[in-house]
Amino acid sequence: MAIVLLAGASTAGARDKMTGVNGIRFGWKYDKCVEALGDPQRSVTTDPINEQRQYSYAPASWGTVAWDNGVLDFYKDKLMQVGFSRTTATPDMSAFEGARSHLTDLYGEPAKIRDTDNNLLWRAADGNIAILQYVAVSPSKGEARQASKKYTTLLYFIDNKEVAKKAKNAEGYLRSLIE
Repeated sequence: MAIVLLAGASTAGARDKMTGVNGIRFGWKYDKCVEALGDPQRSVTTDPINEQRQYSYAPASWGTVAWDNGVLDFYKDKLMQVGFSRTTATPDMSAFEGARSHLTDLYGEPAKIRDTDNNLLWRAADGNIAILQYVAVSPSKGEARQASKKYTTLLYFIDNKEVAKKAKNAEGYLRSLIE
């Protein structure tokens, strides 16, 4: 995914820098981010092998949208990605359209990912990236027949230079296994 992000990061018209989200800045340590968020409902998962930690919280907001939840992703104890999601039982694109409008005001016109209007990418003036997606998910064959389709809007803010470092470190690790 990092290669896709780096390749797609060349969208034109970036106006503002993207140093973080909602007063939390990329590169901040875990404890500082948690302190800045206050005490919402939350959960923490860790992966010590990959030096990653994820902090999930609800409720969350960004722009004019109330999201079901937010997620902070840390690598080596530094914030590298912020994500939001909102799921509905009906085809409601209000979160998608609200986020799209606000992102376009901040960073200019988006690039389409996979040539669809529901997968968009913005590149900020500092190279950081925002990805906005709207997906309809049908229940799997193993789920009850009563389950219905869900409609989800996803929004990610990504510290691109940290993703590139992580990809480079992973590539070096994989090479060391082969050699």
